[in-house]
Formats: sequence, C-alpha cells, structure tokens
Amino acid sequence: MSHILLAALTLLAPAPAARAAPPARPAAPVAVVTGGDLHVGDGTVVKNATVLIRDGKFAGVGGPELAASAPADAVRVDATGKVVTPGLIACDNQLGLVEIDLEGSTHDDARSGDHPIRAAYDASRAFHAESSLIQVQAIGGVTTAAVAPAGGLLSGQVAWVDLVHGDHRGALARAGVAIDGNLGHSFAGSRAAALAKLQEVLTDAQVFRGRKDAYERAQTRPFAAHALDLQALQPALAGQVPLTLTADRASDILAALDLAKEYKLRLVVVGGSEAWKVAPELAAAKVPVIVQPSRNLPSSFDTLGARLDNAALLAAAGVPVVIAWLDDSHNLRNITQEAGIAVANGLPWATALRAITLEPALAYGQSATHGSVAVGKVANLVVWSGDPLELSSRPTHVFVRGRAIPMVSRQTLLRDRYRSLDKFGAGGPTKSTDARPRPDTGAPATTAAPPQK
Repeated sequence: MSHILLAALTLLAPAPAARAAPPARPAAPVAVVTGGDLHVGDGTVVKNATVLIRDGKFAGVGGPELAASAPADAVRVDATGKVVTPGLIACDNQLGLVEIDLEGSTHDDARSGDHPIRAAYDASRAFHAESSLIQVQAIGGVTTAAVAPAGGLLSGQVAWVDLVHGDHRGALARAGVAIDGNLGHSFAGSRAAALAKLQEVLTDAQVFRGRKDAYERAQTRPFAAHALDLQALQPALAGQVPLTLTADRASDILAALDLAKEYKLRLVVVGGSEAWKVAPELAAAKVPVIVQPSRNLPSSFDTLGARLDNAALLAAAGVPVVIAWLDDSHNLRNITQEAGIAVANGLPWATALRAITLEPALAYGQSATHGSVAVGKVANLVVWSGDPLELSSRPTHVFVRGRAIPMVSRQTLLRDRYRSLDKFGAGGPTKSTDARPRPDTGAPATTAAPPQK
C-alpha cells in the first residue's frame, strides 16, 4: 500500500523545472585600432595603420580613412607611436593542464600508467579555462596556445586554444591539431627501442585503418596499442595533422626525418638543441623546428651541441623556425624575450617576430585563422608600448577573438594588494596611507599597524 501511495504522490508532484541554458556569450563589440605601426606577421609593415575588428574577426586593414567606417559606439584604441602585432602563439606547453608543478592534484597533462602509446589522450578534454595562468600569459601578449600532453613515447593530441579566460566552451579553437611525442632513450632505455616501438605502432595503425571490421570481429593479430590510440593516429598518417616530436640530439633528429619519410608524416621537431648540425636535411624536408634560444648550455648529453645562434643558423639554412618557451607554463609570455635573444645572436628581427606569430600557425596547420593580421582571420591583436622584443616594452591593449581583455591577472592583483604594507621604521610602526580598494573585498587597504611588543 505504501508503494502505491508513493507512486501517486510522485505523479501529483510538479515536474522539475528544466535547467536554463547558460547565457550565450555576447558578441564582441566593433573595435578600431588606429595610428600604430602594424607588423602584419608575414614581414609586412603598415605605418599609421588602422585595424577594424568586427564579430571577433579582422574586418579591415588599411590607412586612417578606414576608421570612418567604424560605428560611433565602436571601441577605439589610439596606438599612435606604438607597435601593433598579431597575438603571440605559445607552442608545446601544458597551459591549462598544470596549475602548480609541485601539487599533483592540479596535473591533467598525462595519462596514468606506464604504457608508452597514449595517442588517444586529448588535451582539449582536460583544458581548464579558469586557470589563473591564462590571464597571466594573455596580458603579456600571448593570445593562443598549442597545449600538448606530456609523458610516454606518444603523449597524445594537441589542443589549439585562444586564451579566453573562463570560457570553457569558447576557448577551444580546435582539438587534435597534432600528435605529440618524444624521442631519445627514455623509452626502454634505448633509442633503438623507441624507434622500433614507433614503427610498430605506426604500422599497426596503417593495418587498423584498412581492417577495422576485422578487428571488431577479433580476426586480426594483436596490435601494439589500443584501438582508440590507433584511431587517433589516422589523421597524422593521412598528413592532416603533424607529428610533433621532441628531439635534441642530431642523430635523433635524423632518425625522426627517416621515420617521417617512411610513413609520409608531417614532422615538427621540438627542442632541436643540435638541429643546427642537420640544418640542410631539415631544410630539404621543409620540417619546422621549435626552439628555445636561451637554452645554450647542455642540460644532458643530448644537448651537448646547444648554442645561442641555433635559431639564426637554422633560418639561414632555410628551416622554418618557431620560437617557444619550453619550460614551465607559468612564463609562456617570455617568448618575446626568447625572440629577442635570437635577434641578439643573428636572427633577423622580422623573422623573430614571425617565429612567435605566423610560423607557429603554419607549423600546426592553423594559418588560415591565426598568426597574422588579415581580413577574415581571428582578431587576436596586441598593442605594445614599444618594440615587443625589448624587455622594457609591455602590451597596453590585448584583443582575444576581437574582445579587449582586462589587463589584470592574479599576479597584478597580488602586486597591488601588497604594494603598500605597514612600515616599521626607526620611529616605530606607521600607518599605511594606501587607500586603494582591496581586490578581494573592495574595502580600503589602509589598516592600523599592530602594536609593538
């Protein structure tokens, strides 16, 4: 009887209200940037340029007359005397995957376990758009990141994200833009074992492509990797996305070139400390190399040939050069310093700027939408106080997907909060006179100093 009564009450109860869909992100306002020296990204420079932004994309690039076509309520930025560039692109990092290096619970950059083949791991599914590190990089001029997983022989799929802080669905521009991996002796303690494993997996992926039905019926031999990993490798085998392999030693780079030729892969070398030694081979294969110019001292026996002019030597040989910060994800904004170091050691200035804007987009196959200021491309733009490769220059305005972002991060909030503390001088404690609002509460920062004991 109680069951009948419960069922009746259930039927009489009002239906739960449907959960409201999250509000759509409002369209970015029309914006116009005028008067600056625009470096388009491909080497072209437009003096006293006007850049028109509409619906999150570049709508026009021209002279002062273009500003007249902007509506009266457009966001207007006077860049007179300043430098304007495309948004910077940071490559091969764990932004949004790792928050605190020493706190394992904040790590989402790798699949657990010791299996070396993790191609199915998709970094876009772990990317955290609310990471405090995103805004730190964005106000430093970085507007896009190629976020890569870590670990294993094949680490997984790279995500291409625009640094729209807090927008979990909107930040991702494209998932699976590359398959990331690592060469060297880390697998089974031998380079030969690593290469043999890669060949085995790539061959299995080729077989899997033509025999999926047989695999489902258990009518194939055992494969070296899970079906999801073999499926994830198909775009790379078809030449649709690159294989980004970390390799520093010259012999490893040559082995990677041979592997790419054997399986008709689009290869991108990451690290490349000794890439200058094999620059002719890289140039002939048109393989981009992602380098960090400040890595001029050997950190292992794989990098004994590291040198400051690596980027310059590669570029002179005709190798596409990408400049990146390959250490922690807290300092991706340092790519401007890395580019400046490369310039100081022989790389032409325009090539260095291209190496942190257009070349990354080309390497990852995203140049149709990113990397330069051109009509129809995503409106990622930075206005600089001066030469962006100089340490003293800072972004004054940053646009991500056509929207001017607030030039505030967790770091700037902490700086402002603790800029003026209670002073203890020879005459005893004094009261701080900083009356600016505290960012956490809005209350004045002025507080009475504690009494001395």
